[in-house]
Amino acid sequence: MHKKITLTLVSIFIQISTITAQQTLNISGKTKPIAGLSNLNIGDSLPDFSIPKIINTPKSTAKTSEFKEQLLIIDFWSIYCSGCIEALPKMNALQKLFGNKIKILPVTYESEALVSEFWKKNRNTKGLGLPSVVEDQIFASYFRHQTIPHEVWIYKGKVIAITTSQYVDEPNIRKVLNGESIKWPPKNDFYQFDGNKESLFKLQDAASKANATHLKYAITGAYKEGVNSEGLSGGVGIVRDSIHKTVRTFFLNQDIYTAYLLNWAKKINPYQLVKPSFSNIPNQVVWEVEDKSRYFYDPKTSYLAEWIRGNGICFESLNPDTGQTDKEIASTTITDMNLLLGLNVRWEKRKEKVLLLILKRGGEKLKSSNNIKNKEDHLVNKNGIQYFRSLPLSTLTYKLNQQKENPYVFDETNYNEAVDLDLKIPSWTDIPAIRKALAKYGLDLIEEERMVDKFVFTTTK
Repeated sequence: MHKKITLTLVSIFIQISTITAQQTLNISGKTKPIAGLSNLNIGDSLPDFSIPKIINTPKSTAKTSEFKEQLLIIDFWSIYCSGCIEALPKMNALQKLFGNKIKILPVTYESEALVSEFWKKNRNTKGLGLPSVVEDQIFASYFRHQTIPHEVWIYKGKVIAITTSQYVDEPNIRKVLNGESIKWPPKNDFYQFDGNKESLFKLQDAASKANATHLKYAITGAYKEGVNSEGLSGGVGIVRDSIHKTVRTFFLNQDIYTAYLLNWAKKINPYQLVKPSFSNIPNQVVWEVEDKSRYFYDPKTSYLAEWIRGNGICFESLNPDTGQTDKEIASTTITDMNLLLGLNVRWEKRKEKVLLLILKRGGEKLKSSNNIKNKEDHLVNKNGIQYFRSLPLSTLTYKLNQQKENPYVFDETNYNEAVDLDLKIPSWTDIPAIRKALAKYGLDLIEEERMVDKFVFTTTK
């Protein structure tokens, strides 16, 4: 007779929120470290070396010793990294604000010809006064990384921080220049923990002392350092052990909102949901909780790397392998999470007021001229006017559904051609102003009650 092991576990529940996807790019393998150059860490001194290629500056070469009296911020970027590119105007503004007290130095491994051509044409970079190191190997050898943006802070010759680009802002720069102490979570892209190979909670060791098919548990724990880089997800997985006949499910350093979304995406067919988009949209969520910031990350309130360390969780469950499908495992995971976290998270049918985008007359004024050459010019906000060029009307409803304050907005125009629109509106939540701007194109937003699906978070304890 086999001994049965029952593990009763208490959730180590740290308050959680949701994470917005960061615009990062994995560039592992793009550069090869130069032999003999060791990776530098916080506290190390930056060696003096020549920087062979710099564009957008009269002086195309420099030595690192030229910046030893300044705060030097090395900004690793690429023309293929949207988050990097969108941050460059901010970097330029900070450089202007602080003048010669700081030096913000974008650095890329890409060729001079490629970057120069891109810089002249992209709306975020053309006209910027920032220089950029190109065809880099040396900086990348001293500061090894796999994802960008990647920011290295060097003050008076010493590495003082390695962060995400979110930390490069006016208050943090002033802290450094004023000599204040900083304790920012370091960005490290080379943690080696693999949740597919080992259990974070080490509870599976009990399986060696008894019949593994009787071992069953579910547990949540706080954010774990040393599992993943950037403070973001350390991975998710389902591990089937054919020897012990068990199924282990895990996610590491995840926010609760995203964890539920991932599991619900396996449990249901998104095409069966009544909502404006198959993708996840902010206005699909109903919060019946005391403090939604425990579940949902707001970039206006904190830095992501710090927020996730205070609110991210790890989850793991072990069950006998009965041949259950991934869909069934996801359903069990949702049930376990609800129990451990004191939540009831579900898709629920609700009768709500929605907005319908309709075409009241022919689409003659909508037709696009199709003269857009650069993709970044398809959607531009300039001087309070939203310019749509050669885009489907679904882009308009997408923008409206990105506002959590708005009701669901459905496109019911049946107009499938590309359109050009110039909408002078104060915000995407000012529905009267949007209706007024749409009227000249024969478009309108009308209100109607419909039975729709909403993603509901409710606390149960």
